[in-house]
Amino acid sequence: MPLFETIKYKLINKEKNIEIRQYKDVLLASTKTQMNSSMDSGFNNVFNYISGENQNNQKISMTTPVVTYEEDNQLVTGFYVPSKYSMELAPKPKSEKVFLNQLNESIYAVIKFRGKWTKENFNKYDRILIEYINDNNYLIQSSRLILRYQPPIVPGIFRRNEIAYQIKK
Repeated sequence: MPLFETIKYKLINKEKNIEIRQYKDVLLASTKTQMNSSMDSGFNNVFNYISGENQNNQKISMTTPVVTYEEDNQLVTGFYVPSKYSMELAPKPKSEKVFLNQLNESIYAVIKFRGKWTKENFNKYDRILIEYINDNNYLIQSSRLILRYQPPIVPGIFRRNEIAYQIKK
């Protein structure tokens, strides 16, 4: 049994390290911060939320992955809220820096890779994924999502990372 609940999906297709997945609605506890090259700011804001800084003073289980994406020249960092919660039932954040948002049910193209959280590493796999998307006549419907499954203390070679785009034919 996994240590942390992970976002569930249905695998539609797989070619090497690229997968086409169908995700149901995904609830995130998120924060917006300034961009940085490793795309990893904002973690503490949402960690405080799951540690009990919410209207119920309730601890919420840690989950994977941590989801980051760019929006309005800012970095959005979100923790997947466990599946037992809905938008209505999730504890409301106390901090104005944290908000609940939902990624609606969609199909995503995803590339899996290991390594450090560097702009160069993200861009390398991003190019491979976009080439696959274009070669297979998909249309990108979202900004790039970066999914991280291990904490920063884990050496880069052991980190499971993914880049995803919402797509359609």
